[in-house]
Amino acid sequence: MAVQQAERPEVRSRPGRISDAGRRLADGVVIGVFVLSGAAGLVYQVVWSRELVLVFGNTTEAIGAIVTAFMAGLGLGGLVGGLLAPRLRRPLAVYGVVELLVGATALLVPLGFTLIEGVYHGAYDTASPGQLTLVRVLLSLATVTPVTFLMGLTLPLLTRHMVTSLHTAGAHMGRLYSANTLGAMVGTLVSGLVLIELIGLSSTAHVAVALNAIAGCVALLFAVRMQPAAVEHPSSAIGDGGAGSASDRRLRALLYAGTFVSGFVALSLEVLWTRMLAEGTGSRIYIFVVILAIYLLGIGAGGAVYRRVSSPARDTPAALAVAFVGMAVSAVVTVPLATMWITNTNIARAVMLLPATFCMGYAFPLAARLLTRTPAHGSRSIGVLYAWNTVGSILGSLAAAFVLAGTLGTNGSILVLGAADALVALLLLYAGGAARHVSGLRLIAVTAAVTIVPPLLVATGSPLLLTATERNVQARGLPLHHTEDRIATVDAVGGPAYLRRLYVTGTAMTALSVDTKLMAYIPRLLRPNAQHFLDICFGMGTTFRSALLLGMDVDAVDLSPSVPLQMPTFYPDANSFLHSPHARVITADGRNYVRNSSRTYDIISVDPPPPIESAGTVVLYTKEFYADARARLNPGGMMLQWLYFGVDLEQLREHLATFRSAFPHMLVLLSPRHGGMYMLGSDAPMTWNDSQAAALFDSSSAISDISDAPDYQYLPKQPWPVLMDEARWLYDDQVDRFTGNVQLITDDRPLTEYYLLHQLFASGSHHSVTYAQLRSLAP
Repeated sequence: MAVQQAERPEVRSRPGRISDAGRRLADGVVIGVFVLSGAAGLVYQVVWSRELVLVFGNTTEAIGAIVTAFMAGLGLGGLVGGLLAPRLRRPLAVYGVVELLVGATALLVPLGFTLIEGVYHGAYDTASPGQLTLVRVLLSLATVTPVTFLMGLTLPLLTRHMVTSLHTAGAHMGRLYSANTLGAMVGTLVSGLVLIELIGLSSTAHVAVALNAIAGCVALLFAVRMQPAAVEHPSSAIGDGGAGSASDRRLRALLYAGTFVSGFVALSLEVLWTRMLAEGTGSRIYIFVVILAIYLLGIGAGGAVYRRVSSPARDTPAALAVAFVGMAVSAVVTVPLATMWITNTNIARAVMLLPATFCMGYAFPLAARLLTRTPAHGSRSIGVLYAWNTVGSILGSLAAAFVLAGTLGTNGSILVLGAADALVALLLLYAGGAARHVSGLRLIAVTAAVTIVPPLLVATGSPLLLTATERNVQARGLPLHHTEDRIATVDAVGGPAYLRRLYVTGTAMTALSVDTKLMAYIPRLLRPNAQHFLDICFGMGTTFRSALLLGMDVDAVDLSPSVPLQMPTFYPDANSFLHSPHARVITADGRNYVRNSSRTYDIISVDPPPPIESAGTVVLYTKEFYADARARLNPGGMMLQWLYFGVDLEQLREHLATFRSAFPHMLVLLSPRHGGMYMLGSDAPMTWNDSQAAALFDSSSAISDISDAPDYQYLPKQPWPVLMDEARWLYDDQVDRFTGNVQLITDDRPLTEYYLLHQLFASGSHHSVTYAQLRSLAP
């Protein structure tokens, strides 16, 4: 039984000054305008999320605060828009004004980021973790929620403009919903594949402002030709709890609850699917761009198909139940598809999201149609429903990161979430009277199975719960310690020393190597009196351990709380170092820690997670980060950063020039293992002599430590003073001559992360540099 009544006379007149063809043109233009609005909204989300991550760090708590602020504004805007729209006589004109206000307020957001950065910096060292999370939420709300509130108004306003008949209400709702979502998909692709690399983050946001301005102006131009709509009064509102029979009220409550669950499941799945599909890919930004684009494509396509098939006869609770069953089944099957059968085909793995997201896109406008009792209050239906959906989305994104992944695992969480959608479908089938028909009973049986079986698989420890990395390591017969935390999946592979590896989200972070030990020894050679050492990116704990062996006080910072806990898999004596009175292990964003901590250091050592182009890692390669690091050093202090040979020559020049921009003195050493280089910067000269090198490296402690690395046997058989002299490559002015006039990597131009155009169109070779090549190019 649908919550709807016999169609009333139209509550607003269509434009009286234009022909039927003109009206169709006007509606088409409105849809086009909403596509632009959707594209602009997604661009803002991409740009502002990155900006806020720079302020708050890339921790799950920070990202949760950002998502909450974005979604809260959208949901509140949808609710207010839905309540106000039925009273408006010129909804299209109001929509045009709102779009212009979105663009105008968006221009002020960067100023807000600057203001909140000072507030957050002041709270960083003094607030408790819980207080700091609250600060992040409040500051995020203050900066982005006003703009996203305005964005949330737009769908109810255009629904009020477009929906004039119950017969076509569902079609118009589906048309608007799909247009906005497909616009968001276009915004995702254009910003992620082209604009950010080409013009930078701030200019990309300005493109979105221009889209809002175009949308607002076009809407106002067409609004002047529209006759005013009739105004309905609140007494006839869909939200009136006294309207309809008791069964109608129960169904209405179920639709709101089901939409809440749908939002919870959808955003939880987005978080978990992203983690599952990024497994083993190196977490490059383009993987996330494609996943989000396909996610939005599915939702938009679902809304578009609903628009085509919508009719009073087809818009039933049973139809909505089928959509929920489709979501459930499609979500559940992604687990075996991604982790067992097509793990090496990234595009295919992302495309498999389409069925589930298609059902999501189909379900939302259908639920809004079922709630609509009069044409004018279609806007109220969709606004209130959007608010419920948004609340579920906020809680779902937080639950996925903070609760589900750490308790049920990524795969187990997806299975359980699919069952939750199936449970909503069961309730809808019951409410729609499906049990009275044989076909309905069959559908109930299938839905009940989808509700029960996935949780049973989780409870019994099904092999489906294993990630692709777990399967691969187990097939090699190696011991494995697997854990999932709020940041990532972490796998520590044991066995013989030369086979030990650390995997984060399926990507090998590091192996036991001389290279990582030298990240403690080289700075100590150049600064023999250094006492305070900061190790950013813990990895297997090699640099951390060597720095403690050298007698320094060490602070180690890593984003994942699980990574340092894996150190005993790699070093039998790990606990004596982890619990040393001279060591602190800090779970935090390394970039954010350097910017906001009040502590200072003699040495800062950074070994960013590979690959260089992985999403989020760029914050450890920018001009601003290096400037922050220099400010965190004591006078005469030194920064070391590892850069492996995973870049082409032009990109290498960009890295070196960016690092050089922060330091009066810079030294570049090539690894004795020929796999990468050490960039060293300081405000004082960096030199050593052979006697100093011999004293450090020939000590019994150093010999024992360094020779313990499995690749030590492959070092050239020469004394350490000779090895260190041969490692010299560039110093000070030589760096300047080598790099020339290249573009610097900045927070606004994250060139290491967005590099597609460079690879496709830039001249020169894009092969990774080699040791022999660099030796031949030395000034």
